[in-house]
Amino acid sequence: MAVSAFPPERSVLVVGDYFVDLIFSGVSRWPQRGEEVFATQTMFLAAGAFTQQRALHRLGVPARWAARLGSDPHSKLVLDTARAEGVDTSAYILSPGPVRNLSVAISHAGERGFVSFRESAVPLQVEDLILAQRPACVLLTELLRGPRLAPIVHAARRVGATMFMDGQHIDATLDDPAVAAAVREVDIFAPNADEARRLTGHDDLDRALSTLARLTRTVVVKNGSHGAVAASSHERVSFSAPPVTVADTRGSGGCFDAGFVAGHLFGFGLDGCTALATLCGALSVTGHGGASAPTLARVAEHAPELVPWATSQQRS
Repeated sequence: MAVSAFPPERSVLVVGDYFVDLIFSGVSRWPQRGEEVFATQTMFLAAGAFTQQRALHRLGVPARWAARLGSDPHSKLVLDTARAEGVDTSAYILSPGPVRNLSVAISHAGERGFVSFRESAVPLQVEDLILAQRPACVLLTELLRGPRLAPIVHAARRVGATMFMDGQHIDATLDDPAVAAAVREVDIFAPNADEARRLTGHDDLDRALSTLARLTRTVVVKNGSHGAVAASSHERVSFSAPPVTVADTRGSGGCFDAGFVAGHLFGFGLDGCTALATLCGALSVTGHGGASAPTLARVAEHAPELVPWATSQQRS
């Protein structure tokens, strides 16, 4: 179990859906139409926004997750995994019916393809939870906009919480006023490179980064094996990913998010946050589905200079 590096008032509330990943790995090639390809390994793993909560927990950050779970086997797997991990489940909402969110992922040569299903459900209203728990940061695991985003931002501003938003599930560009407004509303926006290019319409990642940096206070772009780039109004940094043996890239973005938020809560600058995030994302791909999210001890093995942001809090 992780030891908290932060007092409770420096906590995070994660907002987003769970998924269960059914992963097939060890395939010799991508299947073609009408072709059957056999995997050498398969597993079910708790994923989705649980990835961010687990990764924060392992870094010693108090993290609750506003999660809706049901009576179905997929929800039970997530709940059982959360309890075994020792994370805070107090913000979980248990519904009497099924809430089935499933991704079938095929991993080959360090990349993956997947088909997903998400149960239709009314989105959780998390504004009261934000006002009651007063987290230091609200971490949105996908790009929300319009009526879904506005009350969350309003509640976060009332309690002085930082708004962090991942770029997942982008189906539009900045030409959509609601999308542009959403990026402006948050403090930290964290798409991956493909999402940044699609949002801005720029193939050149540097131009895409510059465009997004004009809209929000801080933008950090995940760039897979190339590491990450980040920019604020007065600073731009980049970090290369350390060499690792890749088992599965799924979940690495969530672990990256957790590393950046952890650094931010301690007061790291843009360079420190991006360095920690890049390391956390890279270390996570050595296992499957984000289950290899690093602990503080593992971070220390690779970058001892990043550990004092946690250990100094434990000694105080």
